[in-house]
Amino acid sequence: MEKMRALVFKDVGNLVLEGVPVPHVKEPDDVVLKIKAVGICGSDVKIVEGKHHFRPNTILGHEFCGEVVEVGSHVHHVKLGDRVAVDNNIRCGFCDFCRMGLTSQCVDIKTSALGVMRDGGYAEYCLVPEKQCFVVPDEIDDILGTQVETLATVVNGMNTLLMLPYDYVMIIGFGPIGYLFSQFAKNIAAKVAVTEIDPFRIEVAKKCGLTVWNPNEADVVEKITDFTYGRKADIVIEATGNGLAQALQCVTPGGKVLPFGMDSSISATIVPNEITRWATKILGLYLGQNTMVPSIRIYRENRLDMSNFFTKIIKLEEGIEAFKMLGLDMKTLSHGPKSAMKVVMKP
Repeated sequence: MEKMRALVFKDVGNLVLEGVPVPHVKEPDDVVLKIKAVGICGSDVKIVEGKHHFRPNTILGHEFCGEVVEVGSHVHHVKLGDRVAVDNNIRCGFCDFCRMGLTSQCVDIKTSALGVMRDGGYAEYCLVPEKQCFVVPDEIDDILGTQVETLATVVNGMNTLLMLPYDYVMIIGFGPIGYLFSQFAKNIAAKVAVTEIDPFRIEVAKKCGLTVWNPNEADVVEKITDFTYGRKADIVIEATGNGLAQALQCVTPGGKVLPFGMDSSISATIVPNEITRWATKILGLYLGQNTMVPSIRIYRENRLDMSNFFTKIIKLEEGIEAFKMLGLDMKTLSHGPKSAMKVVMKP
């Protein structure tokens, strides 16, 4: 049986490089991709820690693009040799949520997400349904192609926020998601500031020309108040998963809070009357929603400054060690300083 190299997530804290069978077409709408590049996502870090839903013995990796090398009998929209970005969240298309346009709430996502609940892109090849494939133009290289789905989630956030040219914007957390939101805000809003505790990522924020505060060293409520001439932020984007309480302290009356970061181990205490009294709008959303094509368009037209986004490109064999660059010690599952924004692997 033909084998390929893959990083297989066995269980919490246990990611292993091993040989596994090369996937082949099973269903008429199946596509086999030769993986060109795959990003390591913050969600992957949380999966390894056990802070995100997962299925043991799964090949991780949901940020990937690849070349079509095998197609099923009913595949008509992509062809052999196409380079495609992948939306890893497989929707059924038939549940009430899908048929009402709320595809991110599809009941099948919990059981079918590529790189989470079924095998993903931390490998040489991956089997995906044709409907998850989006052909990318030559202007988008393999590395940037890994981030189409990532940007699609952020575009969904931007569609929900309806950011305006006179908004003051604050972003809590300057990881890859905070980076992408900040690029949009720089293009649209009147003023933008970010918060971050990691020294490496603070320096990246400065390279991007952003105002950045470390909440461990500064009173960010006081900072955002001064920054906005006493008003506080019209929009606060919480991109860490653990800063909702702080976000609510930093938003102006009538403003919007977008809890975007995900961490199922975190809980928050809020005072409902504070939400009501100050007419705060808390906007919940999940994943991308019909935003893959807009994301491709944004990258194709070079609308975002991605020059400081990609830190390192490595081989698949180096993937386990790379988690330390993202702040996670795989042996102890303890956290330390980061040395990367985004790490991409090439099988």
